[in-house]
Order: sequence, then C-alpha cells, then structure tokens
Amino acid sequence: MVTRLELAVDAHELASEQRALLDLIDKLQFAQLDNVKLPQIIVVGDQSAGKSSVLEAITGTPFPRDAGACTRFATEIRLRRAPQSSITVSVIPDKNRSFAEQEQLRQFGGMVNAGMPFEHLMKAAVDLIAPKNIPGRFAARDILVVEKRGPDMPLLTLVDLPGLVRNANNDQSPEDIKTIEALSDRYMRSSRTIILAVVGGNSDYVQAPILTKARHFDPSGSRTIGVLTKPDLTESIGLEDKFLDLVQNKDKRNEFRLGWYVLLNPGPREPGQPWPSVEERRRVEAAFFNRGKWASLARSICGTAALMQKLSVQLQQHIGKHVHTLRKQIQKALDACDAELASLGTAKDTPEEMRVELVELFSASKELVIPAVYGFYKNPPKKNFFRVTADPRGTPVQNLRARAIEENDRFSQGVRAHGRKFNFSASASQLPGEQVPTDAVKRDFIRSEVEPLLRQVRGSELPMDPKPRAVYMLFQSYSEKWPKLAQEHKDNLGVVCNEFLSELIDYAWPKRMREPLRRHFLEPKMKELMGNAQHELDLLMHDMNLEVQPHDPEYEERLRNWHASISNAGATFSEAEEVLEKMLIYYDLASKSFIRNVITQVVERHLLQGIYSMFNPAKVLELSNEVIEAIAAENKETRDRRQTLKVQKKSIEEAKEICASLAMRKELRTVSHSAIPSLGQS
Repeated sequence: MVTRLELAVDAHELASEQRALLDLIDKLQFAQLDNVKLPQIIVVGDQSAGKSSVLEAITGTPFPRDAGACTRFATEIRLRRAPQSSITVSVIPDKNRSFAEQEQLRQFGGMVNAGMPFEHLMKAAVDLIAPKNIPGRFAARDILVVEKRGPDMPLLTLVDLPGLVRNANNDQSPEDIKTIEALSDRYMRSSRTIILAVVGGNSDYVQAPILTKARHFDPSGSRTIGVLTKPDLTESIGLEDKFLDLVQNKDKRNEFRLGWYVLLNPGPREPGQPWPSVEERRRVEAAFFNRGKWASLARSICGTAALMQKLSVQLQQHIGKHVHTLRKQIQKALDACDAELASLGTAKDTPEEMRVELVELFSASKELVIPAVYGFYKNPPKKNFFRVTADPRGTPVQNLRARAIEENDRFSQGVRAHGRKFNFSASASQLPGEQVPTDAVKRDFIRSEVEPLLRQVRGSELPMDPKPRAVYMLFQSYSEKWPKLAQEHKDNLGVVCNEFLSELIDYAWPKRMREPLRRHFLEPKMKELMGNAQHELDLLMHDMNLEVQPHDPEYEERLRNWHASISNAGATFSEAEEVLEKMLIYYDLASKSFIRNVITQVVERHLLQGIYSMFNPAKVLELSNEVIEAIAAENKETRDRRQTLKVQKKSIEEAKEICASLAMRKELRTVSHSAIPSLGQS
C-alpha cells in the first residue's frame, strides 16, 4: 500500500510539512538532548564500501576520499530546497566540551564559495575538531553539519558516520577502530534510527561487518535500507548472481523490509577532471541498468533518483511516526532546562544589581522561614517547600518547629529521667516508671553523703541550729548532670537549624550562590547565634550556683506534708533526713525552671528566633559590597552554562512550536497513529 505522504512526496502542498519535519530534527540535534532519541537516517559501511560515492550521488557534491579525511566524527548532511544553490558548513559542538571550545567550534564554517572550495573547508573542519596528532581524535562527539540548498534538492537529512575499519593502519590505531565502532553502535542502537547500510560490490558481502551489525541492532530488518555500490565489479569477482539475489531480498539472512538499492559509482577521474554532473551520472547509471543481468532489476531500486525518493519519503514517515512521543520528550526537556536556568538565577553585573537580587532572595526565604519557625507549614503561592503528606522517614527537615519540639521533649524527658546524680527523688514526687527506693537506699545515701556534709559545714551556729547552705550545696552536687544534658540539647538544636537552612537554600537559592552564601553569610550568622545561645546557657549554668529561695508555695506545702506523714506514723526524723527531703523537693522545682529556661532562653530566644530574623531583607543593606559580590557574583562556569542553556532552550522552544504545528497536520496524524503499511516495501 502506498500512503498519501509517499504519493505526494514531490507535491507542493506537502513541501512545508517536509521542511517542518526536518527543521524539527535540526533544532533537536542542535539542542543535544540526552533524553530525546532523534528519528534519523545514518549512513554506515566499511571504509572501502563506497559511502562517499553514495553521499556524492545524493548531494551532487564531491566528498573527500582520502583515508585521513572526514572519518573521525559524525557528519550531518542536510538537503533543503531554495531558489539559489548554496553550501554551508558548521559544527554542533559536543556539549561536554568547555564553553570556550564550544564557542570556537560554533564560529567555524560558513558559505562555501570559489575562494574556499568544499574539500578545503571539510579538511579544515577535520583539523579543528579532531586534529590528527592528538590522541583520541576519533572520540570526538562533535557533529559537522553540511547544508546544501538548491531548487532541485530533495528534502532530506542524513548522518554520515566514520567508515568501519577491519584492521589497524597508519591512520587508525586499534583504539581508534574501537572508538569508531562504539560511535556507530551508539547511533545504530536507537530504535528511531534508520540504518542505511552500504555494501561494496568489490568483495563478498558475507565479510561486511555492517551487515553483521545491522542484523544485531535490527534483527527484524524493519529499519534498515541496504545500498549496494560498485555493482559493475561484482562480475569480476564471480559474485554477480549472488549480489543480484541480495538486492532482491532473496538472501533471507540479509533481508531488509525497507529493501535494497543499487548505485553505480562513477569511474576514477584524471587529475583536474571535473566532477560528473547529475545528468551525466544518471545517463551512465541508466545505461548500466539497461544491460546484462542488472537489467532484470525493478527500476524502483536502481539509481540515485530511486534511492533519494525512498530516503526522503522514509525519513518523513519515520519522523512523523514519532512526533507524538517527541512532543512529550521535548516538553520534559524544556522543563528540565527551565529548572536548571532557574537554579542558576539571573545574571547581575554591578553590586547594586546583586544587592537587589539578594533582597528578593531574602524575601523569598523569609516567606518559607516564617511558617517553619511558627509551625503552620503553609506553602506560599507557587511554592512546594513543605510536604502535605506524612514523611515515612520521619519529621521533614523543613518542619523546623516540629523538630525543635521533638528535641525539647527529649531534653525534658532526659533531665527528668537522668538528671539526678542518684536514682531517687522526693517522697511525694515519684516519676512514672521510676523504681521506688527502699528506706535502706536513702539511709545509705544519708550516711555516705548528707551526714558527712553536715559535719563538714558546721560554723558558729549553736548546736541544733539548721545549716541553711547545706540544702544548696547538696543540690549542686545532685544536679551535676544538668550542664551536660543542656549542652547536648543546644548542640542538637544547632544541627536541626543547620539542616533546615541547608534545605532552605537548596530549594530557594540559585545553585551558584549556595556555597558562597553558606561561607560568607550562613556560617558566620549561625556561629553568632550559637555563640549567643552558648553565652545564655553559661549564664544558666552559673545561676545553678546561686542560692536563691524557691519562692514557690509548693515547696512549703510538700515539706509540711512530709513532716505530717512522719508525725502520723509516730516516727521522728533526723536533721540529715530533713535536709535530704528539702533538697529533693527543691530539686524537683528547680528542674522544671531549668528545663523551661533552657528551652525559652537558649533555644527559642537565640536559635529559633535567630533563624526567624536571619533573612530579614533589611539585613542585605548592612552587607558590604565585598560580601555581596562574594555571594552573588558569577564565576565563568556559571555564565557559560547559562548561555549554553539559553541557546539550548531557544532550540527546544522552536522544536516545540514545530511539533505543535505538525500535530495538527492530517497527513502526519495518520502516519503517527498507525503502523506505516509501506514500511516493508521497497
């Protein structure tokens, strides 16, 4: 079956569709998108198979033939229609090159004219992209683009790959051969690549590596077109009939659903002899295919014109088939490009411009800090900093208040459970889960700690008088674990704050500014906040040594209750027993104040409120120009990367527009939503 697209290949009404399809691929090729595999036709074959002759037949332009020329990288050949004939040469640099190298390669080329013959320009491109004296020259992933325009040009794009080499030689080392094969394999592996497998008639094709590769990468033969060159030499090696069977798809091992084509190479030219014209070449081809056994072949597979029409139709069908998928991949690539550009921020040149940018970033950060510090976690418009679902890994780093509460709870529980020097408390303040100490345990403590202390702190008071400082002294010893627990809590909150800030700047700040911001602003500010918090904690530690009455009615009430419980039991108590009970009651009351003071005065006042005020936009005005430039100024790599992304984005957007336009074309909707019936026909 012949599709409408094929019937109308040369019709004027489809010329714009064909141009749009090829322009789409040109834009995507220029953008070099990793996630977009391009529908394309590649020309692959042995170095001596006659690839250059095939390209010359299609383009009407002589390609360099010497072994050292144009065999080190891919060459994209674009044929377009235009009123005037012209040839231009350019380079699409490998995106992994440095920006300077890319710019140098982009400046290469131009219009081919009498002052710069095509062969000379091609050689200059080879010397620039892959100099012969540099190791690894065959590894270049740059693409040389040759665009030929003219009134009779077919609408076609081909990618010519370096010829496959069987044995190392003076120009190509074993490593070079491996690299050439890897380059060919990379193109042939894609299911969106049509393989134009070129085989020469000057040797038995069973030895041709290209056919082995084609069978490997396209086992069904559904995306390979075979091309036989040098058919006039098959008789001299006694294989004419074998090659005739091959091109008629009678050799089932090398049967291609897209068919085989036969091209006659022009004979060798004498020095200075002009290149044969298109008309002359067609006359020679027609004469050859009208005599001998080759006259038995269908005219539709013989000669340059037949191959050109097949390639033009097949490429447009192939691209049209993938337009729908390409649209999705192009949008994904555009989103990724926009995201990276956003992460780099906008370019600023003066300190004033940089300061304005920092004010904007501080304001945006403040919008995220406020809900994080106060714990309502509401995302500002168009932001998704805070999760709206539970995190199975635990409380998210962004939820600063929730994580601070978790740490405060751990600290509070730690002081209550582990803050006492000995594991017992006042008689009426037993903690949940705490083992009730036996009278023997308390008596041992009184004998070993309290009574010796009372003897050692005697002064001028009369016998039987109380010793007021004994309770405070005993308390200071009994609460000696508090400083360590408080220090750990402050340090843990510092980690929580640092983790929050890291998450914040990774989300809200351009990538280039993150490390400078940490170094020149966040680290000094956090050092200041932690220093203030430490100073506050040191004051609280100092206050533990102050002998201040509790001024709490609960103290007196609990002491009276203890006295009453002893009296009701008909017992008595010693001075040491009373001092211990007073200290334990005082400890309970002081621990509550201590926990609250550490949380309020250290954590809340200096750390959380410090984070809250850290991104006040007014603080940007206090920064020196040196700090502003250190944070916001761009390095060369950032400027180069942004420029590369802008160029890439322009190509992606143009490709997206072309894709959207093509999706509305009836002919292409038919091609892209159906299996192409003519796919297996020659």
